[in-house]
Amino acid sequence: MGQKKLDIEDSRAVQGMAALGGGIASTGGTCGVIVGAVLCLGMVYGKETPEQKDDPAMWKAGRSFHKRFLRDVTEGKINCSEITRVDWTDKEQIKSFVKGEGRVRCAGYTGSGARILGEILERYGCLD
Repeated sequence: MGQKKLDIEDSRAVQGMAALGGGIASTGGTCGVIVGAVLCLGMVYGKETPEQKDDPAMWKAGRSFHKRFLRDVTEGKINCSEITRVDWTDKEQIKSFVKGEGRVRCAGYTGSGARILGEILERYGCLD
């Protein structure tokens, strides 16, 4: 899901999402793919000032992404530590994850999330 396709070019968006890895700053919390997708939806559908009203499509798209990602990708798990089976406070487990297949699996989750997000944005008329 490229920024160009969404007509958003902001390197700070990518930079801001850098800390989502490992379940929000390597805490094992909510999967960064979920948080990143919802942030993306906010960038597309969110209000620009506090006085504006929320676009209902943002909420519908966000719930749709959450439901599909948990159902199709993570077997209902939301936390990175459960999805990856890594204790993000254990340096040895982190090393094993990085050196082993963990990063490859995580890249697969990210790719699946991007595909689902793209499909949702198309359904809600954001993408051609």
